[in-house]
Amino acid sequence: MQAIFNEIIRCKSHGLEGVLGTIISTKGSTYQKTGAKCFIAGDGQLTGLVSGGCVEGDLKEIAFEVIESGQPRIVHYNFQDEGDLLWGLGLGCNGKMNILLEPYSPIRDLPKSVQMENWFKEGLSKTIHSITITGAENPDLVGSKWIVDPETREYDHIPYKEIIDDYLRTMGTGTTCSLVQIEGSNGFQVFYDTITPSPRMAIFGAGPDAVPLAQMAKKIKWHVTVLDHRPAFVNQTNFPEADELICYKPGTTPQVRFDENTYVVIMSHHFSQDQIILKEVLDSDAAYIGLLGPRKRTYQLCEGMDLNNHPNLYKIHSPIGLNIGSVTPEEIALSIMAEISMIYRGGTGNKLSKGALQFPYKEDEQLSRV
Repeated sequence: MQAIFNEIIRCKSHGLEGVLGTIISTKGSTYQKTGAKCFIAGDGQLTGLVSGGCVEGDLKEIAFEVIESGQPRIVHYNFQDEGDLLWGLGLGCNGKMNILLEPYSPIRDLPKSVQMENWFKEGLSKTIHSITITGAENPDLVGSKWIVDPETREYDHIPYKEIIDDYLRTMGTGTTCSLVQIEGSNGFQVFYDTITPSPRMAIFGAGPDAVPLAQMAKKIKWHVTVLDHRPAFVNQTNFPEADELICYKPGTTPQVRFDENTYVVIMSHHFSQDQIILKEVLDSDAAYIGLLGPRKRTYQLCEGMDLNNHPNLYKIHSPIGLNIGSVTPEEIALSIMAEISMIYRGGTGNKLSKGALQFPYKEDEQLSRV
């Protein structure tokens, strides 16, 4: 969300309007899922994707109409037809999706624009929800939005009790995004959305093999901190894209807080330093702890620690990474990043394909989205 927030602020500083696009529902196989976002600036700049690039050109044209009208719009795409040649040479996504387009106009509608800015700004540091009316008997209500901080649980600013009650039921189940129909006197259709801070990677060890890992993490928009006790290694020359560079004294641990959104990689190749760091990180709230090197080394690192029934042992991944036959530093970094992404997204690490293709094609064959 950082990139979209930056683009919103760029538009504000240049007096540009724009449109926020959000997938509010999908059916079948689609490249992106509910909650995926893009932002189209008034000068045509596109940030983020809601497909593999197949609908963004069309969305740009519609976005300019939304900017001109100042009214939100829902766009429907159906790729399940055999004749989806309308969109090119046949996309084959085999799915449907609805995209909500919301105007950003700091000149014509300052309150809603400030609301959008604040929503993304707050979402950079904590989880924030939004409630948007996407359908109502009174068309003037479409586009109404309320921001909710799930920590404070304050709902007095939402004027409809049925929406509050349904929000509490729906989001209380752990749902992140949902389009629901609320029956009753007002007959609302609402979209519940969640934005969360970018996951954070903390890399202990600034050796040459840490460079491609930091680069890969930044490529997928993670917040990256590189920490090392050797000033000759942990510097901007080696890690120009890192968000934070921390050099600390040997034999100590840096004063850094690791929360449930932090994924720690220990790869300094320095036994005693790795041991100190592991002990500190294991007692933190970090979501993941990965150690480079053989499993035997990890057991040696744990010697002297009272780890019987330690509640965070399950967070340790040793050896770190998925088995993809890695050899080079870049391949090892890919293996590490793949495992961490799997943990973060709740994947399995299994191949998506189920064997060789068989012809003729059977309509009920289960297809997976890459």
